[in-house]
Amino acid sequence: MDKDLDLSALRGFRTVLREGSFSGAALALRIPKSTLSKRVADLEADLGVRLIERSTRTLRPTQEGEVLAARADRLLGEAEDIRRALGESGGTPRGHLRLAVPQVIGNLLIGPIAASFRAAHPEVTLEIHFLDRAPDLLEEGFDGCIRLGPLEDSSQVARRLLHGQGFLVAAPDFPGLDRVRQPQDLAALPHVGLAAPWNGGLALQNGDEEITLMLNAPLQLGSHMAVRDAAVAGAGVAILPRMIARPEIASGRLVRVLPDWATPPRTISFVYPSAQSVTARLRAFIDHLAREIGED
Repeated sequence: MDKDLDLSALRGFRTVLREGSFSGAALALRIPKSTLSKRVADLEADLGVRLIERSTRTLRPTQEGEVLAARADRLLGEAEDIRRALGESGGTPRGHLRLAVPQVIGNLLIGPIAASFRAAHPEVTLEIHFLDRAPDLLEEGFDGCIRLGPLEDSSQVARRLLHGQGFLVAAPDFPGLDRVRQPQDLAALPHVGLAAPWNGGLALQNGDEEITLMLNAPLQLGSHMAVRDAAVAGAGVAILPRMIARPEIASGRLVRVLPDWATPPRTISFVYPSAQSVTARLRAFIDHLAREIGED
């Protein structure tokens, strides 16, 4: 072996192992499957060893592949730190940021935030993906992401932006609201919910008092925005994130149901790979984001 290690091929190999298939890895990396297959094949040829055993249904790393995989994260991480450090002189934000945000935050907030950031920092370009999953920042080439809830990877660094909660809401003239005096009364009303694989019940909190309700939602939709629109149209009681509910309540299109009750707070954070990965452009974006959507 007398060739330099191809980092794009190494990232492809590592992503194949993480996703468990070439198809899944190609989707995560947003490249054609044929391109990914060639990169891995070229990597094997350059190293002179087979890295992945393939069958019609499964794939697994060879012994040599396991050795490379164990070192790939560190190599890719160091390469990413170098990439981020290049192109910045004197701390002036410039260069490219690749970020990921949840769909609800992306659809509701990120457009004007990104526009105002670009106006303040025209030498920084932005590429923002809407993902309702936790991306692998290093393997997928993200500089950072917005996450809801606790972190799964303790090696990452997070800056808290705010605590999110869900409000019970309904159209002002929705029948039966006057009979709702306590959470248990909600069972008598139709609900609008998210179409999600979760049957653990609805957790509500009022100070130190907590309750979990098993409610049936005859209408389940694929996004919070669709749930909002259905609630406004009078389809039932809904739980909406505070950032979606507040404008509708202020306009009079929705009212809070049991206003003393809400879902338990969840931390919303901006997450990045490590303290060493923070460039001037990333720091500028995080500060801008915190000013725009931080706690009231």
